[in-house]
Amino acid sequence: MVRNKLIQLYIFSIVLLTASMSVSSESLIRPFISGSFSQILEQRQEKSFVLVLWSLDCPSCYKELEMLGQLNSRNTDLNIVLVSTDIEATQDELLTVLSKYKLENIESWVFSGDSDERLRFEIDRSWYGELPRSYFFKSSKKKQVVSGLLSEKKLMTFIKQ
Repeated sequence: MVRNKLIQLYIFSIVLLTASMSVSSESLIRPFISGSFSQILEQRQEKSFVLVLWSLDCPSCYKELEMLGQLNSRNTDLNIVLVSTDIEATQDELLTVLSKYKLENIESWVFSGDSDERLRFEIDRSWYGELPRSYFFKSSKKKQVVSGLLSEKKLMTFIKQ
């Protein structure tokens, strides 16, 4: 009788833990919809940060994420925002990649709702979807664009400024 109660309590604990983990995991990646880019800029008005755009279908993006994960594990003060352009991706797919590269603590978004063309246009009118792509912001109004693979040297130079 006591053993059955312990087993039930153990199972209940596992179910409760699993449910709480899925709630917190889902909140890690925000939906990037029309207006999200403005929200990101507004939250960082006078702060330097890097916006990194990536996709599950982009082999070079994985190299970049690996580098970012290594830097993140050495320096938790990185001010980076990740935006996945995968409209159809599931939270689980994206979280698996972020976990693999130890980027779970980095603010992350995923294109959602609107068409990807409209969302790209909000970020940069001259961006046609090539990835990886990064934006270095000195403030919300001054930006430098890096199209292609981001180098650790370039990122570290920006961070140290």
